[in-house]
Amino acid sequence: MKNLFILFSVVLIAGCQSVTGPAVILKPVKICEDVKVPIYGVLDRPSSTGEVVAGAAVGGIAGNQFGKGSGKKAMTLLGAILGGSSQANSRKREKVIVDYKTEYQCRTEYK
Repeated sequence: MKNLFILFSVVLIAGCQSVTGPAVILKPVKICEDVKVPIYGVLDRPSSTGEVVAGAAVGGIAGNQFGKGSGKKAMTLLGAILGGSSQANSRKREKVIVDYKTEYQCRTEYK
């Protein structure tokens, strides 16, 4: 059993060593080129219909957690109205690409 373990270990270690060729010294090469770099702007937009509906749904779910009987229905309705209203009155700011500029950039690669 011990000999089998040693044989298995030797085969496993030998299989892990793969020789693809001799070592090669890589030399740094500077590569320069024109690169398009994005220019960002801010888009200020009103909330979408989907966001308003989602706000109303979340508000309705939260409002449903309070009250009993007809009070529970009233709290659900109130939560939906407040959630939808808060989303309808909010504005969203998004970072968007408005243009591109060309810059000359250099990098180093090893070949």
